[in-house]
This record gives sequence, C-alpha cells and structure tokens, in this order.
Amino acid sequence: MANLLSSTGVQVETIMFPPHVKPPGATNTLFLGGAGVRCVEIESKLVKISGIGVYLEDKAIQSLAATWKGKGVEELQDSEDFFKDIINGNPQDLINSRLEVSFV
Repeated sequence: MANLLSSTGVQVETIMFPPHVKPPGATNTLFLGGAGVRCVEIESKLVKISGIGVYLEDKAIQSLAATWKGKGVEELQDSEDFFKDIINGNPQDLINSRLEVSFV
C-alpha cells in the first residue's frame, strides 16, 4: 500500500512525533495516525498532562474503510464509534505516549 500520510511527522506542543516507528521486535513499520494532548482541570485551570501519538499498521486503513469510507472529516471527528474502532483494532497497533506538563 502506498504511504498516504505525511513524511514529516507532527509536533504537538513541544513533542515531536515521527511519521513512522518500528517497535522493538516488530517486522512492520507503523504510521502516525494522529496526535494530541490530554488535559485535566486542577483548581479551575486546565493542565496539559500528556501528548499522545497513535501509530497504526497500513492494514488499519483497509479495516477502517470497510465501515467508514465516504464519511466526511466532521462526521468522523464527532463519531465515538470511529475512535472506538481505532482503539479496538489490531492488537499490534502501537500507542506511543510521552509526558509533558504545562499550564494553559
């Protein structure tokens, strides 16, 4: 399958997520499917707790397309089921998480 995504990676706050990773012992290289920050409210202030990059196998696209092909960006962003399908996918998918704390 052709590489459909960026070859430059994504920067979230001060964390740089590479476009591809190869987990130790794995034969497949995974691509960066998305990245973001997780915040919690502490004493009425939002605190950024972590940056998270989600890495997937190429075959994840085929698997997700069976259900989600033709849906628009807004529909996917608002769909809890779409994100559940990503999280509940192939157990070899990798979630790469790095810690960062800063105030918003």
